[in-house]
Amino acid sequence: MSTISVTYSLSENDFMHAARALWSYEAIGDTGNVIIAIVCATVGPLLLIYGQQLGWLVLAIAVFFLGLTWARNVIWRRSYRKMEKYTAPITAAFSDTSVAVNSAQGSSDLPWSYFKTYAETPDYFFLTAPKRGLSIIPKSAFATEETLDQTRAYMAANLPRKKMRWT
Repeated sequence: MSTISVTYSLSENDFMHAARALWSYEAIGDTGNVIIAIVCATVGPLLLIYGQQLGWLVLAIAVFFLGLTWARNVIWRRSYRKMEKYTAPITAAFSDTSVAVNSAQGSSDLPWSYFKTYAETPDYFFLTAPKRGLSIIPKSAFATEETLDQTRAYMAANLPRKKMRWT
């Protein structure tokens, strides 16, 4: 089979868009967190008005979900800014046996067995690696739908798909 090579760059906004897509895929994304916070911020005071002390807990849950959303965004933005590999274009080459990557961080040719799982959202592929490693590949990097489909086939043949939760 052939090797498919793509070159792409991820700006901080692109990275955060991908991160939010992954959060929504894995659990509850920013939108879900804000909806939960709004519901809790509405229900909490109503409970308090009717003399239910449980309202304080519900308000605390609202604050928790807003804080979680804020903290997760801050932490991931800082992580992006510290990552050397995003300072220059990234070239990734996919074959039936390996994934080769060339970035500002260096070059590697990794067998598919190095990765744990893959995930796919409408705009991105994600390859998860040991020790919380993550590779983000934007689908817009692929020249044709055929090369996109072939890459998807390589991933599906070599890796289990990461389980989707909530959404």
